[in-house]
Amino acid sequence: MKKKNPALGIILVLAAGILWGFSGFFVNKLTPLGVSSPQIGVMRLGFTFLLMLIWTLIFKRKSLKAPRRCYKYFLGAGALGMVGSTLFYFYAIDMTSMAVAAVLMYTSPIIVVILSIFIFREHLTFLKSICCIASVAGAALVSGIVGGVGDLSIPGLIFGCAAGFSYALYSIFSSLALSRGAKPLSITVYAFGFATAAMIPFGNIIGLVDKIKAEPTIVLISLAQAVVSCLAPYVLYTMGLKYTDASNASIMSTVELVAATIIGFTAFGENPGIFGIIGIVLVIGSVVMLNIRLPHKHK
Repeated sequence: MKKKNPALGIILVLAAGILWGFSGFFVNKLTPLGVSSPQIGVMRLGFTFLLMLIWTLIFKRKSLKAPRRCYKYFLGAGALGMVGSTLFYFYAIDMTSMAVAAVLMYTSPIIVVILSIFIFREHLTFLKSICCIASVAGAALVSGIVGGVGDLSIPGLIFGCAAGFSYALYSIFSSLALSRGAKPLSITVYAFGFATAAMIPFGNIIGLVDKIKAEPTIVLISLAQAVVSCLAPYVLYTMGLKYTDASNASIMSTVELVAATIIGFTAFGENPGIFGIIGIVLVIGSVVMLNIRLPHKHK
């Protein structure tokens, strides 16, 4: 049974969400330099893995030991959760905007509810139905389907939803590993290792090397991206899962949506408009209401 410390869990997960909100900032800096989304993902995950592995070998070597039964969860968290959320999220940013991509990613709890009806035979309650409708409506408002706000792209919407599904998988696999005795640091190190290996085939490494030779600043930007929007938030989020439930963590990490929208507006002039703001409120509100634990008599 996991140790509960809600206050610490809130601080860790909120900090992770804010730092994740800077992901799009670095994507918008690297894309004009000719770096593709898969190449950005390779550098983001690869640099993070190398930095974390070096630090662990020097200071926390014992953390590299983990129960054998947990390696399948490390593989799932990395190859499915990290790779999927990173790759699909970057594609969504390229095809839409930071705000749209972030909103679509945070429909992940809604996707889990829908899948749970068929996979786990869970009941579709009235509250879940309302939250699903509100979430879809909010995503439509932010994406520009309604009101003409934002950059509308059907492929971008698909990639954004795929990122949300992958994002949910990371929480699920990490929580399973924690419940079976794995340490947060072990999860992040091995997950990043599996994620890097899985991402390499998509990255056109030879072409990436040529781009770095032509523009060395790509390495500096990528290192900053690895530390700010990958290494630190994943460690903080995984630590937060130790003190709070995965569903609660997914709610609190929606602060990334707010952070990404603010960064997109201030740094790149992406104005969500009134419809976009309403959409953000609907998405966050539906996710929060969906996971609030009310006393039985109030349900």
